[in-house]
Amino acid sequence: MNTARAARIWDLPVRLGHWALAISIAIAWLTAEEEAWRVVHIIAGCTAGAVVLFRLVWGIVGSTPARFGAFLRGPGAAWAELRSHLAGHARARSSHTVVGGWAALGLLGLALGTALSGLAGYRFDDIEALSELHEALAEGLLVLIGVHLAGVAVMSLLERQNLPRSMITGRAPNAPEAGVRSHPLAALTLAAWCGLAVWWLTRWLGLPL
Repeated sequence: MNTARAARIWDLPVRLGHWALAISIAIAWLTAEEEAWRVVHIIAGCTAGAVVLFRLVWGIVGSTPARFGAFLRGPGAAWAELRSHLAGHARARSSHTVVGGWAALGLLGLALGTALSGLAGYRFDDIEALSELHEALAEGLLVLIGVHLAGVAVMSLLERQNLPRSMITGRAPNAPEAGVRSHPLAALTLAAWCGLAVWWLTRWLGLPL
């Protein structure tokens, strides 16, 4: 990637939240069926839920590319954008694609629903419907993650850039200069919020830490 021509499109809170959510979901998935790892599973779920809540707020008050209004459009815009990409006429952008934006919002919604239903299911373990809801949402989340990963791979090929790398560095080649600042204080706020949320929820659940 030609870093001299690369513009920052993702601030630090977006990148930190993205990878924190990915890691916490992965840990929750790996520990889902192991009773010995129940506490780790719940902490991972709490972390995922806290990250999503922060991202929802940041999607309103954060830097321009991170705001939902920057990439959420109707079906017509999504279809036109997809046809443009397939025809090899993709335009430089400074945020998600329309389709990618809706997929990201779906992932956030399913991740939050999975976390909340899991917490409720553990706190009120006599209500079987909560456990069933948690499992159903988790399965839907895994399916959408698979679709998301496939979409990232396809768009990386169509746009001839490494999208995962952009989510690490925050920069993308040929992107319009958006003047995006790093926002380290907001990133620290995200980390502090996640720590506080996990601490409070583990006490509320009475986990044997």
